[in-house]
Amino acid sequence: MRAIYLACSAGILMFFAALGAGSIAQAQIVVIGDSNIAGKGVAPSDNYPSKLERALRARGYQGGVINAGVNGDTTQGVLGRLDSDVPPGTKVAIVWVGVNDIRRHGATIESVRANRQEIANRLRSRGIKVIMLGRNYRPTGHPELLQNDPDQHLNAAGYDTVVARTLPQVNAALGQGGGKRH
Repeated sequence: MRAIYLACSAGILMFFAALGAGSIAQAQIVVIGDSNIAGKGVAPSDNYPSKLERALRARGYQGGVINAGVNGDTTQGVLGRLDSDVPPGTKVAIVWVGVNDIRRHGATIESVRANRQEIANRLRSRGIKVIMLGRNYRPTGHPELLQNDPDQHLNAAGYDTVVARTLPQVNAALGQGGGKRH
């Protein structure tokens, strides 16, 4: 009887240990914002979230990256859909939004900053690590990284540049060397 008890106890411990190890590797990333996230004008496999997921998987990350980008979105739009588009269990949120507020809706830089701060605060209050992207992540002075459209959306090579610029932050936010199992 004691042997059966010990065998069952060991099995239960191994089961819960496996669950704990898997949870780190299954960390969830949501990328939310406007057309810079949605990938307007590029194939779905060439947008930022898809390319980021491939780069992370090449480094051993096993979790998913959700594309919650909406073409033409604003900071108010993101605030309105934040709870539904960033599900429970999300570990990292990458936010890139604000240009449409100014270019299309005449918002002030101050109001955009305040809305972006509110987005970050709401995510952090849920225990989510937040990476806020802005103009400094966009490749400037390199027309070969842009589509030939009036809004200067990124092309596939442009998204490669953004992935290279953000990957160190994403790895740091995931911890454990970007989610690799050790």
